[in-house]
Amino acid sequence: MNGLTLIASFTVLPEWLDYNGHMNDAAYALVFSRAIDAFADSLNIGPEFHARTKFTLYTLTMLIHYRLEAKLGEKLEVFAQLLDHDAKKMHLWLEMRRGNDLIALSEQLHVCVDQNLQPPRSAAFPVETAARLSALAQQQAPLPKPDLAGKGIGIRR
Repeated sequence: MNGLTLIASFTVLPEWLDYNGHMNDAAYALVFSRAIDAFADSLNIGPEFHARTKFTLYTLTMLIHYRLEAKLGEKLEVFAQLLDHDAKKMHLWLEMRRGNDLIALSEQLHVCVDQNLQPPRSAAFPVETAARLSALAQQQAPLPKPDLAGKGIGIRR
């Protein structure tokens, strides 16, 4: 959508609903987190790679902007824009959509971690993952930076 990369699709489950009959705020975080799992897999740093190498992603920051309610059985898609990356980190912008409706936004910062080390520590992305990140960055370079990206949280006056 608008040049962003589709990374995952979901259907709103009963256990995601709150007493108001719509998706609970924690379920939005769950959907965004599961979308990152799918994205990591597409970068060759998902569960299979972790099982072989003990390299993984840790979330450093996750900020969610809620826009619309999501209800039982609705189909949701999560799209990603890679805002920035370096040897160890990636900064992402995620959009959760129901068709053309923007449901929620999430800005996230992730770091590559080598769990072979004790304690686990940040490490450079594996070569193939770094190449995939660079290719995605090049592909998405023409996209504008979202207005809310990097703004954090606060009361606007």
